[in-house]
Amino acid sequence: MTELLKPTVMKQILTHSKEYQRALKLLNVDWDLGNQMLFRDRVTGADVMLARQLQQHHLIVGNVNLDDYQAVGQLLNQHSQWFSAAARHELLKPFNG
Repeated sequence: MTELLKPTVMKQILTHSKEYQRALKLLNVDWDLGNQMLFRDRVTGADVMLARQLQQHHLIVGNVNLDDYQAVGQLLNQHSQWFSAAARHELLKPFNG
């Protein structure tokens, strides 16, 4: 049985909140760090959790399957500068036994 999304997540989806837009960018592999080297806007653990929920509920397919170890590994290898330590941990969490 599929777990229902929480009302706060549904509101984020319906209003296309900042959190939703960040998750969408992650799933579409469209993250931009910009020119600010000191103030990078990295992917957070919360971004990964929302992106995974959107994908698991078939709301957004995206260009990367966050449930596939190889796809996640490629994403981390190709764009390592995008991710905070918490985001890396959250991405790899389902595969750590």
